[in-house]
Amino acid sequence: MRAGLTGCILALAAGGWGSSSPGLARGLTASTICLTFHDIVPDDFPDRLWFDCTETEFKDEIRWLKKAGAHFISVPQLYRHLTTGSPLPSHPVCLTFADNYLGFYQLGYPVLEKLGIPSAMFVHTGYVGSPIGRPKMDWEQLQQLSNEGLCLIESQTVTHPTDLRTMSWPALQNEMVRSKQDLESHLHRQALFLAYPNGRYDDRSEKAAKAAGYVMAFTEVLKPAERSPNIFAVSRYVHTKFRRAWRDALRD
Repeated sequence: MRAGLTGCILALAAGGWGSSSPGLARGLTASTICLTFHDIVPDDFPDRLWFDCTETEFKDEIRWLKKAGAHFISVPQLYRHLTTGSPLPSHPVCLTFADNYLGFYQLGYPVLEKLGIPSAMFVHTGYVGSPIGRPKMDWEQLQQLSNEGLCLIESQTVTHPTDLRTMSWPALQNEMVRSKQDLESHLHRQALFLAYPNGRYDDRSEKAAKAAGYVMAFTEVLKPAERSPNIFAVSRYVHTKFRRAWRDALRD
């Protein structure tokens, strides 16, 4: 999986996968579930939020998906599928994570590493290494994950604005361009994917993402990825909806 993921990234960086068009390939027959997680917290964590996932819950969700027949794919695999129609295995599931929490590094990534499951972490670069509130991974930890090749490190803007739709065009551009530059400077590879903070976006957000040089962007609209309106508005389910996501995919 690591070698395949690296190859996908290199092909993307070379511009070989149709990045000039926001359209989806015709005739897509798969029904891919994209899930987004936030913090992975200890089972006895006292200040849980509704979207947190405990270590045990995380293991149970992965176990449930594997038992149901899920085949885990990477974000580059998903991109290639959506833009070129490249085939996917049956019951494809793509795992993403938001907000760069240290809990992923400590509790989530070891589970995925043991099972060889790819994932992507979307980072708001202005807070890398911050100890304020819940601690964030630092650049050394992000470099380690990136170099190991199983977890992609991608953009979630610089400051994680509450709602991109309310921002001026210059501010919107700055959030996307600077985040991309930060990631590329520290990780020494192209940053190609974006997740809109809180899943909130509009046409201007899509245009800003494309103008900044990303090739695909994610929302939090609850539907399989192939039913997304375009490559800059790819749908994801919050992980708490994983059973609903599975049912939706089976119906498609």
